[in-house]
Amino acid sequence: MKFKVVYSILGFEDEKEYVLEQIDDMFYKLKGKNVEFTLINPFTIRKDYDFEVDEKFAENLNLEKGNILVLNILTLQNPFLETTVNFAAPVILNLKDKLMAQVVLDKYNYSLAKPLKDFIKDNNEN
Repeated sequence: MKFKVVYSILGFEDEKEYVLEQIDDMFYKLKGKNVEFTLINPFTIRKDYDFEVDEKFAENLNLEKGNILVLNILTLQNPFLETTVNFAAPVILNLKDKLMAQVVLDKYNYSLAKPLKDFIKDNNEN
């Protein structure tokens, strides 16, 4: 599914559209012309993730009109559970209008790099 960028992903202002691919219920890939991100559905790993965006942001993304998907960018590590999640700047996608944007949640105390292992138990542990 192709999305037009309304507000850029920080550091990637030249990317004007991305293709979203769902890997499974938890993980997604977001592919731009020159960059690719792995993302996670935050609601699959934490129930306390909640925020509001300002009215102008919501208006520009037509958030009231479409189905909304919130995803967070991962920084992949080896081993995988050392991967970190950027909860402070989610990517919001309007599935109906095919619009997307990254929003910085500066009013909230969310981490830029929270370890995935804080939310997912390693089945190899005793």
